[in-house]
Amino acid sequence: MIRSPGPKGHPLHGSWPEFRADPLAFLLDGTLTHGDFFRFRLGLQACFAVSDPAAIQRVFSDREGFTDKTPPHRMQDAYPKSVARLEGSEHLERRRALAPAFQREALLARADGAERVVREGLGRLRAGEVRAVMPVLEDVALRSASMLLLGDAGERVVEHIATELPRVEAWLGHAADDEAAYDRAREALAASILKAAEHRRAAGNLGSIDLLDPLVRAVDAGQMDEQALIDEIVMMLVTHVPTAAASAWALFELAQRPEVRSRLEEELDAIGARGAEVERAPLLSAVVLETLRLHPPVWVLAREARREFRHGPHAVSAGNEVLVSPYVVQRLPQYWKDPETFLPERFLPGSPWHVERPSAAYLPFGLGMRKCIGERTAVLQMKLMLAALVRDFRFELPAGYEAGVGGRRALVPRDGLPLLVERRRSAGRCDREQEIVR
Repeated sequence: MIRSPGPKGHPLHGSWPEFRADPLAFLLDGTLTHGDFFRFRLGLQACFAVSDPAAIQRVFSDREGFTDKTPPHRMQDAYPKSVARLEGSEHLERRRALAPAFQREALLARADGAERVVREGLGRLRAGEVRAVMPVLEDVALRSASMLLLGDAGERVVEHIATELPRVEAWLGHAADDEAAYDRAREALAASILKAAEHRRAAGNLGSIDLLDPLVRAVDAGQMDEQALIDEIVMMLVTHVPTAAASAWALFELAQRPEVRSRLEEELDAIGARGAEVERAPLLSAVVLETLRLHPPVWVLAREARREFRHGPHAVSAGNEVLVSPYVVQRLPQYWKDPETFLPERFLPGSPWHVERPSAAYLPFGLGMRKCIGERTAVLQMKLMLAALVRDFRFELPAGYEAGVGGRRALVPRDGLPLLVERRRSAGRCDREQEIVR
């Protein structure tokens, strides 16, 4: 075996200063310079940045050889009993139990309720000065997630969840320091979730299976405690932040591609695209998928090798970390023609931009058995949110605005994406009145 290529780095710090300053640029530039399997050090820790789809497939399918290496975070430490934090057989058993709640038909059965809260949330759009879109989108994403995940029981607790979860997230994300307020919010959030569970017990399963059904059954059978039920639901709901971020990036891209925006308006006006009907909008789906290609909310996935791993001339030793960046892989010119350009046509069969490529060249939700179980939920939320926004509004970026990336775990447009929005009066026509996202 030969030593994998990569930057030499500092004898003590390795490449840590460069990685810390701009990890996205470091990983992308490193891949373009050193290849799709390069080695570097973060301090004394040996790491491998892997962008070769065949190697990625092997890493993510080898459950015994690699373990999840998610960076520590207060949220994960505070809610440790969710499927995202379990390992081995416990992880697989929990995942199998929860899978029916995330089936396409089950989610679409709850789409009408989710769309209603989306439209109510977007009613916060008011005339005034330019304001950031992210606060509105985060609130709407959280409310719609509550409805999609908790079904009819979500109706009873959505307001409490929308109030308390952001307060919990603020403290756990180091954005707030009032521990007493955090304790109160955490207790109120737990009470709301248990209230939803009690409603489900009383009502029974009157429709499609949602997330509460398998969790309540497991608690009643003594297979998990109530804290595990709370952990599971909270960790599913916190995905509203990356979902909102991806939706914001979609608005950013559509604001720069008016021709795509016009085609999307025509598609949505023609079919209505309300509730489950968003599944009949191919361009809407393509816009969502292309946004997730260019702006994957989770920009890096980390695994630690438990044993030696070899791929061609490369060798990863036990204890080394492997970093797979969807942001990088989904921008490589060998898999994506004109990779920096927003082209939803890539995901429209029959388009000249639609070509076959390795499955591991597109992984905004990860890959393998630890792939995000809420993928369908997040995509449906994005479709519902974007369909409502595109039907009712048009967007304009402030002069001189450069999106960049905000300093959060998920990739968020800088300054929460300030947007000037023009309200559409009807299909293809706009009011002169300008509406602003507060």
